[in-house]
Order: sequence, then structure tokens, then C-alpha cells
Amino acid sequence: MKKSVLAVLVLGASLAVTGCFDKQETAQKVEAAKDATANAATQVKDAAKEVATDVKDAAKEVATDVKNAAIDAKDSAANKMAETKEAVADKASEMKDAAANKMAEAKDAVSSKMEEVKNAASEAKDAAADKAVEMKDATSDKAAEVKDAVTK
Repeated sequence: MKKSVLAVLVLGASLAVTGCFDKQETAQKVEAAKDATANAATQVKDAAKEVATDVKDAAKEVATDVKNAAIDAKDSAANKMAETKEAVADKASEMKDAAANKMAEAKDAVSSKMEEVKNAASEAKDAAADKAVEMKDATSDKAAEVKDAVTK
């Protein structure tokens, strides 16, 4: 494009310098130079529009890519948050179940221990009652012996 504009200018300058004496021929050449210049200007203008359109389209594409990347990042973060929330809920449920199991075990152990203590107390009571009966019987026997000894 630049070469054709330059060629037109050189042609116009050479015609002016050589001083072409044929006015009609000169007028035709000047008109041709004008047309070539106008065509070159139109071509430059069209090329500039085309470049501007290409730049605009590329900018739109980049903006769309950035927007899509932001959406993907947002979705990824939301998914990660949901996974983390699920993991925390699962862990809390596990901890709750473990605590419930420990409480049940402790309750069973206390209940078992209470039963053992109750049985031991019952056995001690029975043993004390038996011992009291034995002592009563022994005392009665001794009293009877003493009475027999005193009466003889």
C-alpha cells in the first residue's frame, strides 16, 4: 500500500518536473494520479478499519476468556466449599457417634460396677446376718451352759 502511494506521488512529481507539454495528456495523468491516491487512501482506510475490527474482536475474545476463567474459579471454589462442608459434617457425625458409644460403654461399666457393689453389699449383709445368728446361737448355748452349771 505504501509503495503504491509512493509510486503515485513519484509519478505526479516526475510529470510536474518533466513539464509535459501535452495538457490533455497531463490532465489525464493528473486525474489518474488523483484516482490512484484516492484508491490508496481508501485501501489504507479499509485496512485500518479491518485492523481495528480484528483488535476489537480479539479484545472481546480475551474478555470472554477472562469471564469464563472467573466463572470456573468461582464454581471450583463453591465445589471445594461444598466438599469441605460435607467432610466437616461427616467428621462431626463420626465424633458424635464415638461420643455416644463411649457414653454407652461408660454407662454399662457403671451399671456393671453398681451391680457388683450391690451384690457385694448383699453378700456382706447376708454374712453379717449369718454371723449374728451364729453369735446368738453361741450366746444362747453359753447361757444354757452357764445356767446348767449354776443349777447343778
